[in-house]
Amino acid sequence: MKITKGSDYALHALAYLIATQSSQAVNVQTLAEKLNVSVTYLSKILTQLTKANVIKSSSGARGGYSLVQQWEDISIYSIITAIDGHQSAFEDSFNHGPECKIQKIIVSAEDEMTKALQEKTLKDLI
Repeated sequence: MKITKGSDYALHALAYLIATQSSQAVNVQTLAEKLNVSVTYLSKILTQLTKANVIKSSSGARGGYSLVQQWEDISIYSIITAIDGHQSAFEDSFNHGPECKIQKIIVSAEDEMTKALQEKTLKDLI
């Protein structure tokens, strides 16, 4: 599993939304300032999270982003895959296939990390 800067920004933006638990939506400019990141890049990430039903967006003068109902049950893994997809961090240069002991170790470690991230939810960011 590959975890990029995009996933890091997404998780930090969600942690901010969780910490503030505001009744009003938080606009992208405010989030970008709080996280000290690019508004343009963060906006793309928030759009991906909205499409994945992790957050909801509202438009207008008081528009912005807010948490969806039952956000507590959303896994950290689903956040990462919403941003980065399902890609392996392991690149087997020799492509020996499943009998390769190195590949077995790395794939096993990735499987354990995936399972751990599936068990952790946004509630764990509180």
